[in-house]
Amino acid sequence: MKKKNIFLYLLFIIIFIFVSCEKTEEDNDTYMLSLNFLGDISKPLALNNLNNFEDISLIEHRENKIQAIKLEKLINTLQPHTEKFEILFNSYDDFSVIINNDNLEESYLSWNNKNGWESINKNHPISSNIKNIKEIIIISSNPSLENTFNIIQPDKNLMSLSVGQMYKDGYSLISTFRGKSTFNSNGQDLEAITFYLNKKVDFEKYISFNNRNRILVIGNKGEVEFLRQNGIFILGKNNINYMIGNDLTIENVKGLVFNAPEKLITNVYKDTKELLLKEERVLLILIDGLGYHQYEYAKNNEYIPFLSSLPESERIISAFPPVTPVNFSASLTGELPHINGVYQRGIRQTHLPTIFDFCKENKKESAAVIGPINTIELEISPVFSLDLNNDGSTDDEKTKNALNLFSNNYDLIFVHYKDVDIAGHNFGDFDKKTFEEIKKIDGYVKKLVENWDGRVIIYSDHGMHKTDDGGSHGILTHEDMFTPYWIF
Repeated sequence: MKKKNIFLYLLFIIIFIFVSCEKTEEDNDTYMLSLNFLGDISKPLALNNLNNFEDISLIEHRENKIQAIKLEKLINTLQPHTEKFEILFNSYDDFSVIINNDNLEESYLSWNNKNGWESINKNHPISSNIKNIKEIIIISSNPSLENTFNIIQPDKNLMSLSVGQMYKDGYSLISTFRGKSTFNSNGQDLEAITFYLNKKVDFEKYISFNNRNRILVIGNKGEVEFLRQNGIFILGKNNINYMIGNDLTIENVKGLVFNAPEKLITNVYKDTKELLLKEERVLLILIDGLGYHQYEYAKNNEYIPFLSSLPESERIISAFPPVTPVNFSASLTGELPHINGVYQRGIRQTHLPTIFDFCKENKKESAAVIGPINTIELEISPVFSLDLNNDGSTDDEKTKNALNLFSNNYDLIFVHYKDVDIAGHNFGDFDKKTFEEIKKIDGYVKKLVENWDGRVIIYSDHGMHKTDDGGSHGILTHEDMFTPYWIF
């Protein structure tokens, strides 16, 4: 009986050890290295636990049943920028493999202590079953310009690159200084220096920077910085950041502008203010949605006889993103979006006073003639223009309302024409109907200018690019970013 008890005791110990070892080998997820999902996705992810994902499958692998996550379902939660993309697996031992996202029904991710994060792709070559994965990069096929790093110049879109493509093409690791501290130990000062390892992208391997003047770095919230010799571009999880030396200067860079014009749209405020300080009366006309490329075509094809008779317009650069509220605010406050607070659609209140507040402070009379609704809140009550004749437009009413104000001795009158932008959206930037609207506005502008006794500034807030169903704007393209500017 005693021998039997000893035997059962030993058997229990052996079974316990076997079960414990088996769990340690395959199932222990108490500590997992993070698996980073990066690249052309809207929602980067650091996956560090199988249990954090709801949909876990039990699959056969190497004659064992293991827990695994369906790769396709996981990637869909990251919101890839395109339907077609490549998947780049990078391992800790510097091995990499790329597959496309076709036929991912039998693709999985699993974890075990021996192999770390492991890909299991049953419908792909066996070489795609990579172990010890540290990151998975999504690389878009034919990404839209909205989701790429764009390089443009005033008359051309030069290049667009996605973050995923940059990860695929490779980068260099550089250290950037973070800080220094000392600790006194037995009368001796011991020093610790901390730094970050950053992934540097060299854009000169994609495009030559030689003979390029006035290179601007454009940020997602309208930041603008000159490209400097000590400026570097750093790969983020799904974006590009710009650093000058060791300092992060712009987070989320949208692209570069080569040979940028001298003037930004913020010069509208500066030029208007300067004229008002000289006791000049100013008529300020905004032609919404007129790109410089459209102006050139309209001029060459006799759509704008009046504007063509004026001194040659300057080409200026819009604030990013090139949409109306952002550039309406930048032109009337004299500051870029990240400073004035209007950096996207939907924001209606600036952080800074506009030119109308300047007029109030300097005892000057001002008026704003706009459409049926406000673009942003102003310090004065604007003159709202309604479509009284039911012709589908308020620009004719704006012209009449502005002319009625001319006799009131205003120092500043602002008029916002909208129909060119509406036509551009409906038909495209180079459609004949769009140019008919440009021609109509040319006539309205002529009426105003010929009846105005004072200085005139005419500008646009953004341009327009063609889409499959008409036109749009809001991205870093030469069509959207460059507009004409007159001061006479």
